[in-house]
Amino acid sequence: MSDISQWVTLFLLNGIWQITAITLLALGSATLLRRMPARFAHRMWVLAMAACLMIPLATVLIQKGAARDIDARHKQASPLVEPLNSTPTGFTRPFRALSHSISVPPVLSQALLWAFAVLLFYETARLLWMLGRTSFIRRRAYECEIPARVAAVAGRCLQAFALRAVPILCSADVPVPATIGFRRPVLLLPETFFTNEFSEDDLLSALSHEFAHIRRSDFILNLFYEFAHVAVCFHPFTAFIKSRIAHTRELACDEMAVGMLSSGSRYASSLLHIAQSVCSAGQSHSTYALGLFDSDTLEERIVNILNETNENRRWRRSLRLLAVFLVGMAALGISAFSLKLSADNADLQQFAGTWECKYKGKTFFTLKMAVQGATITGTAVHPDRLTDVDGELIPGSDENSTDKIVEAHAAGRRLLLKLAHANDASAPWPLQFSLNGGPFSMDSL
Repeated sequence: MSDISQWVTLFLLNGIWQITAITLLALGSATLLRRMPARFAHRMWVLAMAACLMIPLATVLIQKGAARDIDARHKQASPLVEPLNSTPTGFTRPFRALSHSISVPPVLSQALLWAFAVLLFYETARLLWMLGRTSFIRRRAYECEIPARVAAVAGRCLQAFALRAVPILCSADVPVPATIGFRRPVLLLPETFFTNEFSEDDLLSALSHEFAHIRRSDFILNLFYEFAHVAVCFHPFTAFIKSRIAHTRELACDEMAVGMLSSGSRYASSLLHIAQSVCSAGQSHSTYALGLFDSDTLEERIVNILNETNENRRWRRSLRLLAVFLVGMAALGISAFSLKLSADNADLQQFAGTWECKYKGKTFFTLKMAVQGATITGTAVHPDRLTDVDGELIPGSDENSTDKIVEAHAAGRRLLLKLAHANDASAPWPLQFSLNGGPFSMDSL
């Protein structure tokens, strides 16, 4: 199979179980943080999304690096006159004890490659369309006279969140207040906020929530999360993680905004009133703007506002470190267990047959190999002892022994074998064979 389809298949197969494990561990960590401020749970879910991308990718890069190491060591080997070659340094860790090889037919690997490419194209196009729609809404927004009450509330929020002046524009395309932009963010208010008489609490709740998004730089950060999700969108659990990121982001902004009012109940009542005021218009999710009711979890947000969180500093720090430790250490542990692709039948077929190594015109090493399914079987007949003389292996005994092939791994035109005595497979020894377009060479490892 081609290198691209091989690496994509590795990424997908390892990602399926690694992302599942990361999600389950993140759920356990979220349980530990359920009584803590939402910003901690938000950071934990962000860490989980990063792990979902980086762990499968790191697995592929590690295996690719191992394959590159094989190439480098093979090129450094000194060619000898005889077909039997020796590389004193050998191949470092040719078999990973924690990796498990699986066989994937070339047709299936190619199908996975094309399916993944189509999915990436669709998700990327969807995200770009949303960004384009958001840009279109931003261009359609217009300046108009800001009511005095809205201007006063905005001034209080800017001062409370230590923000510079943020343009406030009117838009007919958003049913609720929304934030757009990261370098020069703007606050879009629906036309009803310029005509209807919302109470001061309603204005404080809506505007402070949006200014909290700006204070946290949520727009640009969420863009990074979206692109990370595109790369791992093949796994349904990543959509769940993305929804938890959005949910905890809204909770974190609520917790920042609630301080603008005298009590959480007043903030919750204002959210309900605003939701009732705009429910007839409905909220569109076809844009990337960060709106007031983005996560569709208004009930949970209100419950979170009304419930007191544990602000004990010692417990807060301990639980936060524990959650990060669980997700981080688990991610590192998961990366150690990976799946490897076995060579397909076409790769192995080139090694099938009987191969001989000679010393001074006399055969002293005979290797017979046959392909069975997705692996190689066979035997090796060789002297009981092999002697290394000036980097060349020569027979050191007239007595021969027969070993069987117990493990085989193909890497291009190189074959890594483990041989063991026919009656005792407890102490296998490794050999590397290479097809160089001429004589068949054998490297002792």
